[in-house]
Amino acid sequence: MIPVGNSKYILRVNKKKILNLIYDNKSISRAEVTRLIGISAPTVSRIVDGFIEEGLVEEIGAGQSTGGRRPILLRIAAADNYIIGIDLGTTNVYGVLADLNANIIYEEKRPTKLEEGFYKIMDQTSEIIDILNQKIEEKKKRLCGIGLAVAGLINKSRNIVEFSPNFHWHDVDIIGVLGNRFSVPIYFDNVTRVMALGEMCYGMGKNYKNFILINIGYGIGAGIIVDGKPLLGAAGMAGEFGHITVDLNSKTQCDCGNFGCLEAMASGRGIARAARNELERGAKSILVEMCGGDLKKISAEMVANAAKKGDILAWNVFSQAAEYIGLGISALINLFNPEAIFLGGGVTLAGEFLFDNIRKTVNSRALNRSSRDVSLRPATFGLKAAAIGAVSLVMNKLLNLELEHHLSRHK
Repeated sequence: MIPVGNSKYILRVNKKKILNLIYDNKSISRAEVTRLIGISAPTVSRIVDGFIEEGLVEEIGAGQSTGGRRPILLRIAAADNYIIGIDLGTTNVYGVLADLNANIIYEEKRPTKLEEGFYKIMDQTSEIIDILNQKIEEKKKRLCGIGLAVAGLINKSRNIVEFSPNFHWHDVDIIGVLGNRFSVPIYFDNVTRVMALGEMCYGMGKNYKNFILINIGYGIGAGIIVDGKPLLGAAGMAGEFGHITVDLNSKTQCDCGNFGCLEAMASGRGIARAARNELERGAKSILVEMCGGDLKKISAEMVANAAKKGDILAWNVFSQAAEYIGLGISALINLFNPEAIFLGGGVTLAGEFLFDNIRKTVNSRALNRSSRDVSLRPATFGLKAAAIGAVSLVMNKLLNLELEHHLSRHK
């Protein structure tokens, strides 16, 4: 335990409080910071001046007078500091260059060379980072760090991706590869937990202390926020929502090796596969026409569009997937008692057709007292949620003063 009187510890706590208070307000004066934090005015001024010198905080002119001299207002120097966020997806490697308010300045995308393995995908990621970094140099701004959202089991104690069924990776060291190529701090985490962090930092999740973000795309995962903090689990592997079993009798095998997982039954791949299986058994559907007779081209988006047009097969497949998702969400509501559930990922582009079917199952399965006040809504940033989440991963480190040494070297 750190002694209460330890001056370095107290200084660090005060710095974190002040920086977060400035970040949470569009503009605030030193006097207001002093009043809200409850420490001396000279201490506040000294810490704020340090942040200004580091280029993290800026003065933006005088505010309204309350009887004396007009106060000088402060804000985070968002436009002078950039973050690179990478959504490392199985379809695309998508990168954004954003300021500290998550305003996207530039973006770059490459189709993921999934079959060429881990090191080739790291090469692709490096190429995108280089392109984005060039934009920073052109603008003469500062890069604070790089964040990555990755599908898979993240072992926090070893700082590796222990297993990614989507990428077919085992024990891969992202930092070990990228850290040798770039001089700024690099952070990564599970894609859905990162999306939840972005929702909490920049999205509608700001309004809740307890919520769950569910990512329904190529796979399915859950990012769980409890009392304003991501739930990590003992080794950092919490949130593998897609691998709960929803059908004990299913013969559909998941990439994890088990049968009847939620991900196998209701992800984008699961929906497309279920539709193809029905067609191969001789069922009739406009999907055949929509895919040009090539059943391999059927996607979850096609199934959703066909269902909206009244196609019975598509309707049944999509409704079944929504019911499975609703069953899973009901269990999460009963377990965690969240204030809100956010749904993100490509499958959610089906819109209210999906949400209505999920709500129907949740209302019938979740305990009434737990479920009736839970807000079920789309993730704030749509298909950019993972990239924005990756930006928030770095921003979270910055606000917790974990980038101090790096920033001081780049003054």
